[in-house]
Order: sequence, then structure tokens, then C-alpha cells
Amino acid sequence: MRFRTNKLKFMKKILVIEDNKSYQNLLKKALELEKFEVYTADDGKIALEIVQKEKINLIILDLLMPEVDGINFYYRLKNILKIHIPIIVLTNVSDTAAYGKDIKDVMIKTDVSLEEVVKTVKANL
Repeated sequence: MRFRTNKLKFMKKILVIEDNKSYQNLLKKALELEKFEVYTADDGKIALEIVQKEKINLIILDLLMPEVDGINFYYRLKNILKIHIPIIVLTNVSDTAAYGKDIKDVMIKTDVSLEEVVKTVKANL
């Protein structure tokens, strides 16, 4: 008797942390077209709740947000929750520091297309 292995590929879960709703929706749609399961958060506070409930494979992180900004989100994720998830910083802040090994790329929103963002996400999964 031969057994077949189930080759269903489980969807990778992406968390988009972005306070600009229209840009957030554009990213979500572009990633969903590539068969990613996409979660969204308007700020770091909501995002921290999501990462504690879901097995997120990659985060796209804006730095300038209300409530809990991207820098504080990153600090809490790494130092308080001790969660290590690959992160792509996608921001308008051109002077960004390297935070640590979990930061896979820093992209400036005005300099990249949605296609380039999706390509970077795929390369880092």
C-alpha cells in the first residue's frame, strides 16, 4: 500500500503594521494576491496583541504610528515578549538604524513599488 503525502502548502502569515489605511489596504491586497494570509494593525499596540495570538511568519513594520510606534513595538516584541519574527521596515523615515538580526530589510515607501515589497517579502520567507 502506498501512502501519499499531503503537499498542501500552508499559507504564510504576514502582519502589516501601518497606520495609513489606504496604503495598508494596498499592501494587504498585493500580498493576498500572492496567497499570503494577511493580518493588519493600525499601530504597535494592536500588533502586539496579534503576535501573541497568531503564528506570524513575517512583519512589515512602519515606524511612525500613533499609540505605540514601530520602534517601541520592536523593543517590546524583542525585549519583553522575547518573540523573534523576521521584520521588514517599510517607512518614510530615511534615517533608520539597524535594530538587530530580525530586521531583514529597510525600505523607504517613496522609493519602492508594491511589487518590490512583495518580492522582498518572498525573499525573506
